[in-house]
Amino acid sequence: MSYQVLARKWRPQGFDEVAGQSHVTTPLRNAIRSGRVPHAILLTGPRGVGKTTLARILARCLNCDEGPTETPCNVCAPCREIAASNSTDVQEIDAASRTSVDDVRELIAAIRYAAAPGKHRIFVVDEVHMLSAAAFNALLKTLEEPPPRSLFVFATTNPEKIPFTVVSRCQRYDLRRIGAGEIVDRLKLICSSEDVKISDASLLAIAREADGSMRDAQTLLDQVIAYGGSEIEDAQVAAVLDLIDRRLLLAILEACVAGDAARALGACAEAGEAGIDAKRLGENLLQLLRDLVVLRIAPDALDLVEGSDEERAELAGLAQRTDAARLRRMFRALLKEQEELAWAPQPFAVLEMAVVRLAAMPSTDEVSRLLSRLDALERKLGGAAGNGAPDGGPGDAEPPRRRPPATGRRPTQASQRSAADAPMPAAAPAGAPLPVVFDRLRAFTREESPAIYAALEGGKLLACSEGALGISVPEAFAAERLREKAAALEALATRFFGRATAVRVELVPDAAAQASEAARRPDPEAVRQRRQAALNHPAVGHALDIMGGEIVEIRPLGEVR
Repeated sequence: MSYQVLARKWRPQGFDEVAGQSHVTTPLRNAIRSGRVPHAILLTGPRGVGKTTLARILARCLNCDEGPTETPCNVCAPCREIAASNSTDVQEIDAASRTSVDDVRELIAAIRYAAAPGKHRIFVVDEVHMLSAAAFNALLKTLEEPPPRSLFVFATTNPEKIPFTVVSRCQRYDLRRIGAGEIVDRLKLICSSEDVKISDASLLAIAREADGSMRDAQTLLDQVIAYGGSEIEDAQVAAVLDLIDRRLLLAILEACVAGDAARALGACAEAGEAGIDAKRLGENLLQLLRDLVVLRIAPDALDLVEGSDEERAELAGLAQRTDAARLRRMFRALLKEQEELAWAPQPFAVLEMAVVRLAAMPSTDEVSRLLSRLDALERKLGGAAGNGAPDGGPGDAEPPRRRPPATGRRPTQASQRSAADAPMPAAAPAGAPLPVVFDRLRAFTREESPAIYAALEGGKLLACSEGALGISVPEAFAAERLREKAAALEALATRFFGRATAVRVELVPDAAAQASEAARRPDPEAVRQRRQAALNHPAVGHALDIMGGEIVEIRPLGEVR
């Protein structure tokens, strides 16, 4: 007789034996008990979580000699035939190999016949998403109104590929991945019945490797038993599953937490010599970092971390050696590097540099000090920009006002203005030099419009005739500002001269200013060296790690643009 693998031998025979799917088994039980079993059921979920198993259990519940019942006897002829997959009333169809319209037509023709010895005609269609669009369309009418005592049970790992017209005609149940603890409990029962001795740590390793699939876990256990016999050691399990030594992972993380980059690189080199793939090593480190964050934030919530009591205690002790914020930054940094491993020409070198970055990650106290320095620098730059600007420089900011005289009464606006600020009669400009007229006009605008006063900085009076004024400014920004405020400028000029005055603004760059600007233009080599020095500064690297940003521009301190 051929050997029957554990996944088939220990397939659940009733709802009570199905692990981790109570949200599905409970409504199915109630539907059988109340006689409200739907004619079409869709079971979805990842591989190895019990979709086909539940379909067979449901079939036995409906066709059992003692049924319909939620607890089939599993000894009567219908139950045994369904378990052996040779029942004439329960047909299992593999939609992956039978995808055409003709296959669906055969199914429709078969469903017309009533159940022979049984009570229900049940069609279990596995991997139903593989049916063609035409096959789905051919099935719609029969699926909506099947003959009495006929039932469709669809199973799939990709429900998004099923047309909505089909899904809407079914009661859908989503099966989920099975927890590691539930898988371990099931494996313990199997090992006890099979007289196999294996540690809880090894069973947990198998459950983790199965990633929520009970069938995968049982298959891995079968493989381990074939390798180690009835007494299995942890080293044998690690060899079969190609597991990464947990001590090696902890050595890397301990070095990173301690800030010892050299020791962390040494542990990585040991992993490389063992032939461990960079991506798998990064994934395992990410999982342990996640556990450290959880245990640092909620040290009493040990149930949130999978592992034995000793492993969780060890992780909890490591988590207390640093702060939660630093652990979160380490997790984000490693996650970002992990995403780039698939495209890296040398993945292990990328992972090593990521580990060095984790070890150099500053603590929260260091970050706070760095942020304080950045704040102080920002305030200093803000003060330098404000103090270094000329009185009434570009912008709409109002220049500092004159301090009023220390007298007992509040001075009036007229008393605050000096003789140079007073309006100039139209007859006066006739004999006055243009620079004097311009200075008087600009002084007049100081109190009336600080924005125009600032824009006139560095300007000149080109012409001053009856009812017309020509002004030149050296900066394009100032010229544009004066043109935008042309109406206000002409109104001020009219008040200043005592007659209607039109103002013309021209942009005339100052040759001396251009020469000075060219002289101040930095040497390209000096700019390159300054940029490189800034990039190599440790504070810049810390700031990038903390804020998750990137360098856009580097400029000297105090330079304003």
